[in-house]
Amino acid sequence: MARVEWAALGGDEVETVVAVLLYNKFPRAVRIRPSQGDYGIDVLVPAAAGTEAVDVYQIKKFATNLSASQKSQVEESFRRLMLGMVRRGVPVGDWYLVMPLDPTLDNRDWFDALPDAVIAAMVADRQLKLTDDEQRRIREWREAPGRIIDWKGLVFCEALTSDYWFVTDYYLHGGQERLRNAVADVAQLLRRDLALPAADDVDTTAVLAPADIREHLGRLQQALDGDPHFRYGLSLDPAPPQLLNEPGLLAATQDIQTDGSCITYRIYERFAEAVNLRPIPIKVDFEFSEGTPEHEAFEAWRKYGKPVTVPASIDADLPGGLGGPLTHGTISILPPGDDSQFTLRMRVQLPGGIEGPELAFTMVSTTGADQTGVWSRGTDAAGVVTTEGLLDVTGKTSTISFSVAPLSGRNAAEVLPALRFVAALRHPNVLQMAPQYGPYFDFDQLGAEWDLLSPFELRLVEALALLQERTSAPIAVPDLATLTAEDFQAILSTASLIAGRTVVGTWAAMSFPLNPAFEIDPDATYQLAVTMPLALTLGGRRLEFGAVEDLLLSVRLSRSDDGSVLASTAQRNTAYRRFLPGVPTPTPPFQIGARPAPAS
Repeated sequence: MARVEWAALGGDEVETVVAVLLYNKFPRAVRIRPSQGDYGIDVLVPAAAGTEAVDVYQIKKFATNLSASQKSQVEESFRRLMLGMVRRGVPVGDWYLVMPLDPTLDNRDWFDALPDAVIAAMVADRQLKLTDDEQRRIREWREAPGRIIDWKGLVFCEALTSDYWFVTDYYLHGGQERLRNAVADVAQLLRRDLALPAADDVDTTAVLAPADIREHLGRLQQALDGDPHFRYGLSLDPAPPQLLNEPGLLAATQDIQTDGSCITYRIYERFAEAVNLRPIPIKVDFEFSEGTPEHEAFEAWRKYGKPVTVPASIDADLPGGLGGPLTHGTISILPPGDDSQFTLRMRVQLPGGIEGPELAFTMVSTTGADQTGVWSRGTDAAGVVTTEGLLDVTGKTSTISFSVAPLSGRNAAEVLPALRFVAALRHPNVLQMAPQYGPYFDFDQLGAEWDLLSPFELRLVEALALLQERTSAPIAVPDLATLTAEDFQAILSTASLIAGRTVVGTWAAMSFPLNPAFEIDPDATYQLAVTMPLALTLGGRRLEFGAVEDLLLSVRLSRSDDGSVLASTAQRNTAYRRFLPGVPTPTPPFQIGARPAPAS
């Protein structure tokens, strides 16, 4: 790595190189362009997470011992920073002076005294007219515990050039041209097979094996990493892979060969300021007719910012020489990276003003290129319900839609609140909305077309969620396509018992042991109370929920030769089953109680 001769560089070169070095060290940093209103700020670096504060890096080009004039420039930068903090609301954290010059002892004495000296001069400046509140805020900033005001000199700059060698190589040592050559080498290498004779023998079908190019591709990747603004990825695939929106992905191109194989180049930004330093001009000619689905999708992007993929011819000056004209291709425009995330609460009001189910959604919103519409979308915390809304700012109209994710395999108790909300989205109920805090307002009365969930699905999930309260084993929603009517009825019956309802059924003759001392009258009618386990098989697992009591009201008893008792129907075979709260699941032999039936 060639040493940087800082003193031989022009002022703009020094400031540009140091700024790009800082961007690579702090990818979230942003640059304040020089102007009369920049308040002495060059580079802002977000401070600790969860705070609005930004650390300020003030870059100076000075590489030789400071003159009085240069010191005055530094003092003026600090003075303007203080004004920006109190009069522009800049949330200043720590302040760093960055230049390729280490301080002498005299420089250090001057710099250590600089903050207090500048602040004192500002207070005494009658033309500046600092208010009492502004003076207080400046003092509080200066005296804050842990406040850092530091000089980052030559050692710091040299350390940055060592860590991010490609910055100085690109800007000062011809790295830009080497990068373009590296991209060309990649394309030439990957097309090598196409120029070779066709393989007619089975033993020669693999003209170029993957191992043959591994080392060369590694060298090319190292050369591609010499771009200080962007990083590059490339892949070779037997078919074109789907291009997905990835963190930092700016653009991608695909070179599809005659056999269908594909070379994909991906371009990623190294830092937030990358496209400001190296803009990417793109000329696009859309190729669709008015009234076509492609035209409608384009209009939805233009107005609302919805993603769109349409046919187009493109001429883009992409980094690394990857651009150029592309005719009769397609262009995909994705939603912009958006920080406008917010919480939206929705509630359904039932007839008579009764408050129904409510659900909170985490939303994001984007606007289109012409700023006349807003596209909002989000999901509930369980990821069950997705909502999408379109707001036409010009006509002040809006639409909203909901969709439900597949329920199979999801925990019933977790998805139930969302399903209750969806089930209530029907005529004549009213949909209401509210921000994260505050009152609800009416959005719209629901039409007859709203029918997102069948009563069958809601009853099933409600029953499963009730069963979940009685077992630590997770209960998932079964695949509705394979759920039989018998399984569905067994789930509802079990849940009804736990809810306190009595289930009426029938019973068949049975035999059981009974205390020999119990005298049986074969002509009498008895009542039996049989304690049984309440169990259900779900997903191949047997789950137990406690105990139930089966009450048989009309029973004839007779003793068998082996001493057991046979119970058969007297007048009717009706059985009443109820849940026994607090009784653990019984094990055989089950408790059976018998008594004479009361006279009718």
